Amino acid sequence: MNINVTGINNTTGIDNGAVQGQTTAGNTAAGRLQAPVTPQAAREAGLRLLMNLDSGDVFTGEITNITNNEITIALSDSATVSALLSDALSYNIGDIASFAIKDNSGERIILKSVNNPGMKNLMNDQTIRSAIQNAGLSMNETTVSLVHNLMKQGQPIDAATLNNYVKLLDSVPDATPEDVVLMTRMGIPVTEENVASLHDYYDFSEGMTAKADNISSELNTLIVSMTEENPAQAAEVLKDFVNNFSEPVSVSEPLVNLFKPEELENISDNIIQFEAADDIENENVISDTTRNMVEDITTKLTDGNITAKEFINEFAKLAARPDINKNGIDKFVKSDEFKKIIDEAVREQYFIRPEDINNVNVKKLYAKIINDSAGMNEQFGSNSGMSAMLDNMNNASSDAQFLNNLNQFMNFVQLPVRMAGKNAHGDLYVYSRRGTKTSSPDEIKALLHLDMDNLGPMDVLVKLKQKNVTTNFKVADDKILQYVEEHMDELTARLNKLGYNVDNVVELNTTPYTFKSSVIENELPPAQIKRFSFDVRA
Repeated sequence: MNINVTGINNTTGIDNGAVQGQTTAGNTAAGRLQAPVTPQAAREAGLRLLMNLDSGDVFTGEITNITNNEITIALSDSATVSALLSDALSYNIGDIASFAIKDNSGERIILKSVNNPGMKNLMNDQTIRSAIQNAGLSMNETTVSLVHNLMKQGQPIDAATLNNYVKLLDSVPDATPEDVVLMTRMGIPVTEENVASLHDYYDFSEGMTAKADNISSELNTLIVSMTEENPAQAAEVLKDFVNNFSEPVSVSEPLVNLFKPEELENISDNIIQFEAADDIENENVISDTTRNMVEDITTKLTDGNITAKEFINEFAKLAARPDINKNGIDKFVKSDEFKKIIDEAVREQYFIRPEDINNVNVKKLYAKIINDSAGMNEQFGSNSGMSAMLDNMNNASSDAQFLNNLNQFMNFVQLPVRMAGKNAHGDLYVYSRRGTKTSSPDEIKALLHLDMDNLGPMDVLVKLKQKNVTTNFKVADDKILQYVEEHMDELTARLNKLGYNVDNVVELNTTPYTFKSSVIENELPPAQIKRFSFDVRA
């Protein structure tokens, strides 16, 4: 953890003008001289400061002296500290660096280096140091990273710009300097919600598919817990929840298309047990109405005439019957098949089939996700048991809003897709740069992040330019690698038949695709930082 001493953006820093005799902007007005203090007073001030930190806390300072494994660090122009550092001789006097507290419980403070040689070099970069000093800011990892990221993006590093970014960072604690620079460059408002969404997309693992899975998992946990007390009420809550969604973008598929035959048989067997006696000594009298309802739902399962949402509605009717076997319901609710039905009921609200993907339906899907979140909060916001689900819905809504903002800068959509066949789903990312001289209007990039029962996780990057197709498959292990390679000719033949030239690559997923590497760095390539030296006497 980084500690705030100077009041600048959650990090401890030396005074930006310590070498010049200026004070920290977080303490007094920048540039105003402070009355000198004695060396003893400076040491006492530094000792008090570091003794109040915890093990692992990080601070930044300028090295003023090195003697064997003892190092003296200026924390500001009124505080210095001497401490033990095992690799002290790897530093130079005048270096600005970050250190972590290893032990401050004894008579001497023991430090350890923060292993970030790149940051150490940046802290001692004269251009970066001058920019931070001129802005009246503390020299710390945050301000150094901020200037570095602005330089990478070819942005100004004047005092006004830096101070505006520091205010942004202070207003959104979870944002990093890289976040605020990238989001500002892309025209996306720097808010807590947008920063959280950006972090969701950084590694392609927390998109809308993950949100949908989290919602169904929380919903299943809630219903299982409620069923133990009141099965009828639990089923009614489940029914109300799935019915409160607006119309899905893609047509819902019947369970027979999504479940294996043995799974459907298990569901039917469980439902039939609803007719059994709760207690042999006091056997229930099962009415003809209940028996007919059980027969009806099992027939619909077999004939393929019932979707997950429809099944949940039928199940709620059964659970409300006074002559139903409550133990049978409890057993079914705890089964893998029931959990999967809940998964499908949620996914059909968030997923879209590949054949339904077009501009109109993409807009419909995003609008649905945003509106459903608002509706669910209005309907169930007072139910504390649903808070985790509603939080995930709100996060999915924020992601949709984020994507809408991002689309002002580049064509970028993320779609939770259900692939053809059973139990194959994932996220599809399609992107291209908007309206720039360097963008290629006839080039489309797509990343398909799949999760399949038989092949496991798989990422497929596809680039299409006119009639040239390049695919790069990243798979989980050697067995899947061999399988995909054996069948790659089939994909190539199909694309060749459609008139495409194909280049395929299959490899192990040792370096996963990320939003940074696959999208941002391609669309916002880092600027080449050049420095020039001039002889001012010329």
